[in-house]
Amino acid sequence: MLKLNAEVKEIIDNVLLQYHIFDVTQPVMITFPPVCQSINNSNDNAISAPVWSFDFFAKRKLNIIAFNHIGEGNYFDSRTFVSFLENLKQAIAIFPSKVGYGASLGAFALSLHADRLGLSKALLLMPQSTYCKKTAPWDPIVINAKDSINSDMTILDGRTCKTPLTFIYDPLSLPDKLHIDRYQQKGTRLKIFGVGHRIPRTLQHLDMLSEVILQFRVGAIDNNYFYQGLKERRKLTYYFRDAYKKPTISYTNQRVLIIYWHKTKQRLHHLKFEPSKILARLLCSIKKRIC
Repeated sequence: MLKLNAEVKEIIDNVLLQYHIFDVTQPVMITFPPVCQSINNSNDNAISAPVWSFDFFAKRKLNIIAFNHIGEGNYFDSRTFVSFLENLKQAIAIFPSKVGYGASLGAFALSLHADRLGLSKALLLMPQSTYCKKTAPWDPIVINAKDSINSDMTILDGRTCKTPLTFIYDPLSLPDKLHIDRYQQKGTRLKIFGVGHRIPRTLQHLDMLSEVILQFRVGAIDNNYFYQGLKERRKLTYYFRDAYKKPTISYTNQRVLIIYWHKTKQRLHHLKFEPSKILARLLCSIKKRIC
């Protein structure tokens, strides 16, 4: 089913697949993308579209099987695609380790299919456990999402996934926390406070994303490396942006003062950028009042 030592790209129903198998004695990565990576289904050249994460692994000559969704209302749930995955499970049985990686919608897709694929483990960044509006009315992402074109949303639920999972999320982002809490297994939980639904971006800006993924591919993410590196997030422009709004009742007055203090320092540090931002906001406000 899988060709060796060749880059292969094909469309399975409404999913674009791209893979390259370099060495069957090494782990294989199975990846699913966030919703923002959707390929426009009106694009007649969908086969030529880039597939999320493929280049990252292929350039390092690491085995990669990457999937990308085509069009809206696509939750990797078509019968044709599910049947393909059931056959793929047999093909990837030869690998010593089968590792999943996905973010947001991609993490949801992994929750749905990790057991079906027989994965050894999976790394989920800020996963949605469900996209059912009745199940998760507390998540704006779910509420604003288009329903599946293939399935009843009530039956698409990743919470029962039995594959060993590692979660990376912001516990102060209440929707993300509630999704994590829905999973029946506790899994390994790595927490990044104060960045919201921006986990991949945060790790990328801290120059940590590549290392975190590569560590997970061959073993476990080093806790000391992870949390030491996160100390630098105070230098990010969006850190503390929303933290002072007290998204959870766990904030003490002392913690709020600390947040205000660091937010003020961050603003002063980036003062040279503030005038243009203030002017842009002012012009936008004036335009709204005139219209």
